[in-house]
Amino acid sequence: MTNNALTVTDQLLKTTKRSSLDELVAAKTKRSLLLVDCSGSMHDLVEGTARKIDKLRSVVETLRQTHPVPVAAFGVGHGGVQLVEHIPEPSGTTPLHSAIDFARIQEANHLVVVTDGVPDSEPAALEAARLFGGSIDVFFIGNERTLDGARGAAFCARLAKQSGGSCGVTDLTGEPKKLASGIAGLLGEGGL
Repeated sequence: MTNNALTVTDQLLKTTKRSSLDELVAAKTKRSLLLVDCSGSMHDLVEGTARKIDKLRSVVETLRQTHPVPVAAFGVGHGGVQLVEHIPEPSGTTPLHSAIDFARIQEANHLVVVTDGVPDSEPAALEAARLFGGSIDVFFIGNERTLDGARGAAFCARLAKQSGGSCGVTDLTGEPKKLASGIAGLLGEGGL
């Protein structure tokens, strides 16, 4: 009977050790998710007749050639968030807090957010980031010399700083490869 008791105890200890090791490995593994803003303002033009959303699509296509990272679009329809293969047409608002909560549910531990504006609720987005617990790198799309741009860029910098991430600003003009390589550098080899 003692042998059986030791065997059961040994098995429990091994299971516990393996579980702890699995949790440690999972905690150390970078699981990135790219969150892209598809709110109505992404319909705005950035260069001639090129819309922000079209430039962003080009960036994501370039990025996916070397980094098959999962992409979630937020602001879709009436404030929805969904994993996407192709970036949808812009519509709706900017529910960044919902997008961050979605990423947490997907078990991501690193986010790269590309957005052109201030979220629906700055406090809710900052709280969602706090609950997320991982780093959030942000690329603000816009001109920080305008009033709206300055406000959006300042919020993105706060979000990144609070989460231990970095923040960059782009107007999406020029080569999409430049932004794609910046995002790729942040992603490393991680993906969900």
